[in-house]
Amino acid sequence: MKKKTSDNRNTLYESKIFDINFRGTSNDLSRVKVFTNKSSIQIEKQISFDSENEHITSVEYFAGSVLSSILLSLLEQSKKRGSIIEEIEGVLNLSLENPLTLAGVRGYDEEPVISKIMITVFLYADLEDNEFDDFCTKALTNSPIYNTLKKSMKLEVLFKKLL
Repeated sequence: MKKKTSDNRNTLYESKIFDINFRGTSNDLSRVKVFTNKSSIQIEKQISFDSENEHITSVEYFAGSVLSSILLSLLEQSKKRGSIIEEIEGVLNLSLENPLTLAGVRGYDEEPVISKIMITVFLYADLEDNEFDDFCTKALTNSPIYNTLKKSMKLEVLFKKLL
């Protein structure tokens, strides 16, 4: 069945939009299990301020998704150009406003929000400086998570060339 895209062109819906569905349940009402197409993850907290917490939180999955999407975009771009990246590493810093609301501190009830994400990507690639910048910028445009977040929050990505 053909669906029309939002611009009403007669194209296959699937050629413009890829829909992905997830399902989440909580059988014990204390943790959530999210099912993907082939697997599942279990999450017990949105965020933890306890340094001893061993479980991955929702915010950590989110941050990991952002960082991995950007690094994978660079690696995929590298493969298209003959594997020019030899080393890569990224660091993500996230700022959460109003954390005391989530910690349950009395008198604090402002909405918690991730207000800023700064990412630094260190990579070694055999490119001249101007090629390096073009390569990184082009790769970044292929990250759906980056493209989505840059429209809704302060999101900065710095690329540093390893020598």
